[in-house]
Amino acid sequence: MPRGIYKRKPFAKKHRENISKAKKGFGGFAGKKHSNETKKKIGLKSKGRFAGEKHPNWKGGTSKGYKTGYYSTEYKKWRISVFERDGFRCQGCEQVGGYLTAHHIKSFKHYPKLRFKIDNGITLCEDCHSMTDNYKGRGKK
Repeated sequence: MPRGIYKRKPFAKKHRENISKAKKGFGGFAGKKHSNETKKKIGLKSKGRFAGEKHPNWKGGTSKGYKTGYYSTEYKKWRISVFERDGFRCQGCEQVGGYLTAHHIKSFKHYPKLRFKIDNGITLCEDCHSMTDNYKGRGKK
């Protein structure tokens, strides 16, 4: 194919000016920078507006402790122990390998004393795990 067929037509001068303005920001303010004093004022004004108890999704500060348990060394050891006990096999459909999950029979959140008990875990593939009664916080105590 001849090369010139796909060559673009140059933009009209007015169109190029509009593109240039858009890249600079509306009204051409993108090139201007705030002073350090202004940056501090902006930061202080927005700080604390929706932080902590003022945020609409605030739940009493419980989420951080709940999430950190999943990243602990104790959790990782529990997870491997459950997999080894079950022979890295899904206990629902007998699938070996693939993406397996160490599922808490009694929920991690509602039963903190049972979190790291090996008897409270079962190896499941993702499909079987999604059918459990407490999958992703579905159930309660």
